[in-house]
Amino acid sequence: MAKHLYQDLTWPEIKDAVGAGKVVLLPVGTVEQHGPHLPLSVDVVTSASIAEETAKNLSDLALCLPPVWYAFNEHHMDFPGTIAIQGQTFINYIVDIGTSLARHGFRKIVLVNGHGSNVPFLDIAAREITNKTPAIAALVPWWGVVPKEVWTRLRESEFPGGVARACEMETSLLLHLRPDLVDQSKAVKEIAFQPSKYFWWDLTAGSGVFFQEWFSRYTDSGIVGDPTLATAEKGDVIFKEAVAGMSELVRDFFSREIRPRVDHH
Repeated sequence: MAKHLYQDLTWPEIKDAVGAGKVVLLPVGTVEQHGPHLPLSVDVVTSASIAEETAKNLSDLALCLPPVWYAFNEHHMDFPGTIAIQGQTFINYIVDIGTSLARHGFRKIVLVNGHGSNVPFLDIAAREITNKTPAIAALVPWWGVVPKEVWTRLRESEFPGGVARACEMETSLLLHLRPDLVDQSKAVKEIAFQPSKYFWWDLTAGSGVFFQEWFSRYTDSGIVGDPTLATAEKGDVIFKEAVAGMSELVRDFFSREIRPRVDHH
């Protein structure tokens, strides 16, 4: 089996990986509060575990970089522990990683995201990499590759809000991946955002409105959801489905033709 972790390769092996046209996965999380029952590392643990398992299963097609631990999350700073990076700094950092990969000859990069508020910044970073280098870059939150019917089948919490932050599904995934980091005795249900047709949060669907305010304005615990319904069995299903979806995406991206630009001036 070929090595699947980027950092474990030698430079000649990197050169061979470039020649093979391998897709490079970059897991991106953050260090921030996830309620009283989960560790600060949730978003890194989830994104990195899914990306690494995908690369391991597709070692002939993909490599996985070490994860990016720090990101934009100023809105969580009212809770102890969060490390917040300015938006433009974060974007520049990701673009620099992608640009380095492109300079070595890699042409396909996937940003595997584990933190909801990373999305607009990683979208910009992926576009910058694609526009300014010969490579193409895509962004995908790990929950975006889990089929809707899986969420429907597993979910017991209410909608919207039951699956949002440190919730039924995130807690289930941690119970599967790192049960040693979960204190389920401290898990509480809290879905306290104001009732609204447009302003609510849920990982499985969006309201169509992009909005985020200080987290402490609508949660005392740091939770938005119902982690009391979490189980390791649900987490096992979510992990397998996420890896399957990510693997399908990688195969698709690997076979994607990068066509020449046409300047119509």
